[in-house]
Amino acid sequence: MTIPNLLSVIRILLAPVFFGLVAYRHMTWAFWVFFVGGLTDGLDGFLARILNQRSELGTILDPVADKVFLSLSSLTLGIYGIVPRWVVILFVARDIVLISGVILLKLIDSPIPVRPHFLGKMTTGFQVFYLGLSALALVGVMIPGIIHLLEVGAVIMSVVSGIYYIHRGLTWVQRGKHGVD
Repeated sequence: MTIPNLLSVIRILLAPVFFGLVAYRHMTWAFWVFFVGGLTDGLDGFLARILNQRSELGTILDPVADKVFLSLSSLTLGIYGIVPRWVVILFVARDIVLISGVILLKLIDSPIPVRPHFLGKMTTGFQVFYLGLSALALVGVMIPGIIHLLEVGAVIMSVVSGIYYIHRGLTWVQRGKHGVD
């Protein structure tokens, strides 16, 4: 297994650890687990490029790790009232729609290539920073102005990238298997 893929697996495994630490009120540890998870998100792609360790598994594993880590983290922070529930619903619903679309296209024998787009990367970045700074509330650090700006950015990017990916999927179906990339 490549180092970038190992980092993606670690990110997946950290998601339930984060939830458990928050549930048992180990807030400082929870913050640091989120921090490490967010760090692995940036490192896996960077290392894949500089170590020339891009892989087919990595193209699937990285976005899956993002979805698992960010969805469970936002759910956790939403349950404990740190992140507004409507934001959690938006983040999770977007991911469910996108994953369902990929699965549906696979089932109708028209699998769309899973390739990251700048909008998706920006969305993930906004979500990581928004949830990360929100997680600081777990250790008593409140920075509402910056968090609100990141929340607005994360919400806008989630909607815009969601629309982009849905449009891309619909275009793929309309053009057959030789749709957009």
